[in-house]
Amino acid sequence: MANIAAKIGAKTLSLAIGIPVGIVAKRTVKHAWRAARPGDPPREPTDPDARWRDAIGWAAFSAAGVAAGELITSRAVTSVWRTMTGHEAPRKNAGKKGHATSSANA
Repeated sequence: MANIAAKIGAKTLSLAIGIPVGIVAKRTVKHAWRAARPGDPPREPTDPDARWRDAIGWAAFSAAGVAAGELITSRAVTSVWRTMTGHEAPRKNAGKKGHATSSANA
């Protein structure tokens, strides 16, 4: 039962940290785009009027923002969880069939 509570707590903490990080990442990507290219990013990269260079560039900026946001959120959750509980945060796939468990990685 404690494992379920820990997982729910970690997911709640992940949401509490991840939402603001996602908002900041989105704004940062837009500002970086505007600094690198004149004008706004393409709203619909699949739009036939969007230039290939702009569509691919926006996809690359967006992917970098998502990756950075996930990394920041993951590290922040781990750090806050360790500070709050004194233990490591529950792992996403720990104990599931076909995934490595913490004992297998030790």
